[in-house]
Amino acid sequence: MRTFALFLALASAACLGAAAWLGATTLRFFHSDAYAPHSARLPGYTAGRVEADGAGIFLPAGLLLVAGLFLAKFAWNLWRDGRRRRKVR
Repeated sequence: MRTFALFLALASAACLGAAAWLGATTLRFFHSDAYAPHSARLPGYTAGRVEADGAGIFLPAGLLLVAGLFLAKFAWNLWRDGRRRRKVR
């Protein structure tokens, strides 16, 4: 159990690191002139009372963050369960 918990902790750290890197890279791109260069001439529009501001490009970083947090919690629970089983035996 503990070996698998360590493997999951490494996978969690990789996901969290990738989420931080991707989030920072996306944020730099979102605030640069390269993102939607001709959008200044277009009027703002809404669809279903939600303004289309392009914030959906942060979704992959958010998904990686959620996956990393899930794996961290799962690894923590496995680690604790492995410790409890050792005490019982």
